[in-house]
Amino acid sequence: MSSRANATNRVAALSTIDAPNAARPIDLWDAWLFAEADASLALGDWSCAADAEKSDTYAAYRAALDREEQAAVALERCCPSK
Repeated sequence: MSSRANATNRVAALSTIDAPNAARPIDLWDAWLFAEADASLALGDWSCAADAEKSDTYAAYRAALDREEQAAVALERCCPSK
């Protein structure tokens, strides 16, 4: 298993995501950027995982994608495109 498995979660707290109007746009941007980077790293972990770890690394990748989506939705709610 990669050393990333023990990394702390860098995504904004759920309270920030649930109330995007209270968050600054830059904070939401950072949350999305970190979530996107985490998803990219998780994809790499999945693609390089041994057969015995494929299931776990796929689940971690899917969770990272979900966090990225949540961060993107919060950012969009705060700063909708015109």
